[in-house]
Amino acid sequence: MITLSIILTVVITTSFFVVRNLIQKNEKLEDFISKQSEAINACDTRLKQLDQKGSFVADDEIGFFFKEVEKIQEALNEFTLK
Repeated sequence: MITLSIILTVVITTSFFVVRNLIQKNEKLEDFISKQSEAINACDTRLKQLDQKGSFVADDEIGFFFKEVEKIQEALNEFTLK
């Protein structure tokens, strides 16, 4: 009976530390994802501010590059938190 109690105590203590470690890692990843989402939203806002008048898209030389940047931004927008 005493050995069973010791084994259960060790298992419960070990499980506690494992779960605590996993929760801490999960919280760090949540913070990272949140910061990435904020950065993507800030880039999207800035990109829209840059071309409010549509002058970049209308320009032949810069327009191609700007459209490609917009495509990249649209792909990144899929990874934001909603």
